[in-house]
Amino acid sequence: MKWVKRVLVLILIAALSGCARTAADQAVLDRELDAQLGLLAEAITDSQRKEAMNLWIQARGLREKRLERGEYEKSSREESLLEKLNGLYEAYTIQYLGGDGLGWGYANPEEEQIARYRIKNGEQLALLANSLDLSHGPWAQEDLEALWGKMVSILPDGAFDSFIRFCLFTDGEGETMAYVQPWDNRGRQWELYLDPADQEDEELFLETVLHEYCHYLTLNDTQVRYSGGPNLETYCEEGLFSLPDSYLNDFYHRFWTDYLDDRLANMDSYNFFLRHEDDFVSAYASTDPSEDISESFSFFVLWGRGDGESVWSQKVNFFYDYPELVEFRAQVRENLGLDSPAQAA
Repeated sequence: MKWVKRVLVLILIAALSGCARTAADQAVLDRELDAQLGLLAEAITDSQRKEAMNLWIQARGLREKRLERGEYEKSSREESLLEKLNGLYEAYTIQYLGGDGLGWGYANPEEEQIARYRIKNGEQLALLANSLDLSHGPWAQEDLEALWGKMVSILPDGAFDSFIRFCLFTDGEGETMAYVQPWDNRGRQWELYLDPADQEDEELFLETVLHEYCHYLTLNDTQVRYSGGPNLETYCEEGLFSLPDSYLNDFYHRFWTDYLDDRLANMDSYNFFLRHEDDFVSAYASTDPSEDISESFSFFVLWGRGDGESVWSQKVNFFYDYPELVEFRAQVRENLGLDSPAQAA
């Protein structure tokens, strides 16, 4: 009968623990769960909510103890609980929000190099020896270099002073459009990669330029560190951690702390966006904080101030807190003629 007594003791402990939880504690738990559920909060049944809450309380308890110990890495048990919780959210999203289990469906085809240039004085191009191969597309060299001229004309003077390489590649139409990456291991000098197969749409080209440039603005050596381990105080990604007063860390703490663990539990899920559709300016923005801030930055530059009620508009308005970014926006809009009397009319 020892096992019976043990079960009774465990039940008693659980009951007492439930009684000890105050209304304020429960309110915090409810708010946290609602933030993770997003649009599901008003859709699921009481029993489904109870099931999710049970998993969240367990995962949260492990997280609190881990943080008290100053540990960044989650235990296998904590990871398992978050994965189970994400599994519930995924099932609920399919049931109530029209989601599916297919994920983003990225193909990731192989990239073919077209040309590589050295950037001189932040503006001029010098073709690197043996780096031009026009067999991968219908482009002439002058057309490729014209793309660089368009980007220089859009952004403020000196915008590319920290860029050392401009590279053109293709992986086929409709795949990767562009990306930036550090040239060195500190993020002081940068490279820009562009696929000319995806640059026919002028509006999309402009949004892409601004999106990728925001990656540079938020991930250069004044904003993040690429050496040293992750920490508990600022936003961290694989291979980097943000500085306390950086754009990305501020953005993360304002908008992502409630559900980053759920996003990380299943990075290939499109359903995360469906659960939080009102929080993002685009589906791609829901990938992670780095993509979210870059997508929001494009909207900030190209469109007006948001109403501030929806989360996505608060993200657009976020950049107005930084005078240097407001000035950047003004210069880009002037270069594009977006604030001219003719445009306003």
